[in-house]
Amino acid sequence: MTVNKTIRPFLVRTLCLFMGVSSLLRCQAQETILHTLQGPQSSLQLYRYAPDQYGVRFLLNSSTAQYGQQQPIAVEVVTENGNAAWYTAAYSALSDLGGQQYLATGALTSPNGSVFAFADTFRLQSGSAGVFTVSRQVKVVQADSRDKGFSTRMAFERPQASALENYDMLVPSVWYRNNADVPPHGLAANYTDNYFWFREDRLPLPFILLQEKASGLSFSVGHQQPDGSSFRGEDGLNRIIDARMQFASLGLQHRDHPLVGMLYPGTEGERTGIYGMQNVRKWAYRSHPVQTGFVQAYTAGVRLQQDNNYTTALANAWKAYYQSASPALYNVDMEKVYTDHIGILDQYWREINGTSGVPFRILLNGTLEASGDYNWNMGFVGQQTGNAALLLREGNRTNDAQLSDKGRKMADFWASQTLSPLGIPRTWYDPAPRSWRDMASHLRTIGDGMNGLLWAWNMEKKAGRDQAEWLYTCARVADWLLSIQQADGSFLQQYNFSTGALLNDNKSSTSNVIPFLTDLYMVTGTEKYRTAALAAGNYIYQDIHLNFRYVAGAQDNPNVPDKEAASMALRAFTALYDLNLEQRWLYAALQTAYYYQTWVYAWDVPIPADDNQAVFPYQRSVTGMSAIATANNAADSYAAVDAFLFYRMYLYGGDEQLLQMAQLLLRNTKQFVNWDPANPLSKLAPGFLGEAITIIPPRGHGVNYYLPWQTFNLLEPMVMLQDVFGTMDIDAVQQLAAQDRQTKHAAYAQKRGFEAGVVTSTEQPKPPSPEYRTVTVSKALSPNGDGINDYLVIQHVQYAPENRLEILHPGGKKVASITNYDNETRRFKGEDSQGKALPAGTYYYLFEYRQNGQRKLSKGYFVLKR
Repeated sequence: MTVNKTIRPFLVRTLCLFMGVSSLLRCQAQETILHTLQGPQSSLQLYRYAPDQYGVRFLLNSSTAQYGQQQPIAVEVVTENGNAAWYTAAYSALSDLGGQQYLATGALTSPNGSVFAFADTFRLQSGSAGVFTVSRQVKVVQADSRDKGFSTRMAFERPQASALENYDMLVPSVWYRNNADVPPHGLAANYTDNYFWFREDRLPLPFILLQEKASGLSFSVGHQQPDGSSFRGEDGLNRIIDARMQFASLGLQHRDHPLVGMLYPGTEGERTGIYGMQNVRKWAYRSHPVQTGFVQAYTAGVRLQQDNNYTTALANAWKAYYQSASPALYNVDMEKVYTDHIGILDQYWREINGTSGVPFRILLNGTLEASGDYNWNMGFVGQQTGNAALLLREGNRTNDAQLSDKGRKMADFWASQTLSPLGIPRTWYDPAPRSWRDMASHLRTIGDGMNGLLWAWNMEKKAGRDQAEWLYTCARVADWLLSIQQADGSFLQQYNFSTGALLNDNKSSTSNVIPFLTDLYMVTGTEKYRTAALAAGNYIYQDIHLNFRYVAGAQDNPNVPDKEAASMALRAFTALYDLNLEQRWLYAALQTAYYYQTWVYAWDVPIPADDNQAVFPYQRSVTGMSAIATANNAADSYAAVDAFLFYRMYLYGGDEQLLQMAQLLLRNTKQFVNWDPANPLSKLAPGFLGEAITIIPPRGHGVNYYLPWQTFNLLEPMVMLQDVFGTMDIDAVQQLAAQDRQTKHAAYAQKRGFEAGVVTSTEQPKPPSPEYRTVTVSKALSPNGDGINDYLVIQHVQYAPENRLEILHPGGKKVASITNYDNETRRFKGEDSQGKALPAGTYYYLFEYRQNGQRKLSKGYFVLKR
């Protein structure tokens, strides 16, 4: 590239300005429009502005240029001493390829003599989305040995000076509106930065959107049909020069004069999440080698249109680029996935010291790392009550009494034990040693846990069993929530269950308990729960919907914009619409769904096949995985849980995009599941999937554990589809007549699935009598000092205080006797009456107790293990 080529457009503009306004107009008039592509709202023009100097621009409705570029050829060259500099030039020739396709070409020579030839082909993408495509090929036609690396830029500039604060932004999972709630270490958190370039592998769809607040003008640039390839070891902050990198970065630079587009390959900066998010300016530079014959090839999609508001701009842009990506739907056997995950709950369920549940985590190979992994977390990542409901449903459906009993015992533990003496739910329990963890009672876990317990109650009610205590516990928790509800309808986030002290006054988790209050009203008809739900709805309508503020969904990544905040809001607004059919709730739910989907990967970021440390299978696609939060590098399969709700949004609004997202969430989220014996995943036990991974480098690495929330999130939408429409597969639901689908949907919405569980006036929540508690003696003990079943547990013994336990040898000889058994200080630890350890074997027991004034006797056997 020569200096004259670089500065000639600048000299032309400067001369025009020097000559005055009228001369500037005459200079502009001298421009010659050579080719035009006309879209629904906007047009693309290729024009000559000086001899052998050609540019490109985008106009809205034939108005003045809104974005454009007079020097589209842009190359960064890295020399042998590591210095890097950008060089730019105009197109030098245009040609008509026919069929509304135009070719712009040009070349650029580096100071050392390397020559880069550019060929950009322009066309209007078929369809009505108004996407112009620019297919670029850059060839190194001559390489000088002093030049080692290069990258290119395709970007378009706003001619008018305007600050970033004048725009609402969208970079999926990274930048929403002005990123007000993003922490300082997050990307795009600091508007004093001048460069905002983001690797496309951290973006669920690779595009950037700017909407001018004052005018509604929306401009976006996306990477079309991205390859995305990288390799094991492509990591770190040092510049990497390698031909194997086939990914871009999307973003902008020049905060007061936005230049918007793509870098290729994908340099990230001036802040990057490579090596973790930090509140420092740093770059992760990526370049291709300067080698004769080396070719870059990539395509950008460009949209310019007027949108009424930010939600519309977001929804339209996502739909346009989603259609271009056209992610393939994964072919999965839903019944096999369902059976496998019920099997996981069944296999790993344990009864420990009078409590029961499934472990908090399991290694992906199916083994337990430590006995302490058996601990019970009510909701959120533990989902003990939700999984209890799944066991009850399956056991009741198949007449599997053992399966039902396991779910029943799990639910019964939480119903009987969750409330602290102050009536505040406790959410995390260690069965060995028996103790509640000193964790704050957080609205997220409370909402999840009570939804699960009420769902479990409903499963039993449908089977003809009234678990009165479970409903009573739900009502007590709801009453506590009402006691702390603020005057504006909100709920504060965290409390100490022992003292009642407020630990966090953030209101952003208010949505988390609205579905529970709504469903409890559906069951009981108690007006105060309806009133509380609507008051909370009024608060989140302003805070979430009108402010477009989806914050604080994930309890362990608190108070930042995240995907789970959208999940909670979608569930809340949908519940409110079911409650009173007020249209604003539906509008809020639809907005939430459009926002939510921007967290879900809809293009395939390839996992390096040679990385044996990756837990995600390179043979499968990451589509359906979803980014977790801003200022975070991880992704997971969480969004699977809302496939049913996305389908409901489709039924309400008729938007095919929401149908496609529902199908993607239902099917593609199973790609990380080892369900297919014909195509097994070697690192995973049958049915298992990893808890979280990174899709940015190191790609596919992640948590080597399964957590029980994953079973709940995969199965809940499948169960809902089955119970409402008669099949777990949305494709099969779509085969139903449209009227049949709507009728079934309306029937569900009327009572939200609780039609069999609505109680009569005489069945309202009330404290159960002591005899309601069934006294049960454990079937085994293993007094080895590990804290697990070291003594014989008698469940609910506290409701039978006058008691006597006798232990008998199989021959009938009494070997031990304990009065006033209490599971604490007076309990059987495998010793005879003289304190001598009894040998392993089968023993019989007689347990005599008095309850409600009546003498009762329980007898049976247990196994003593050594």
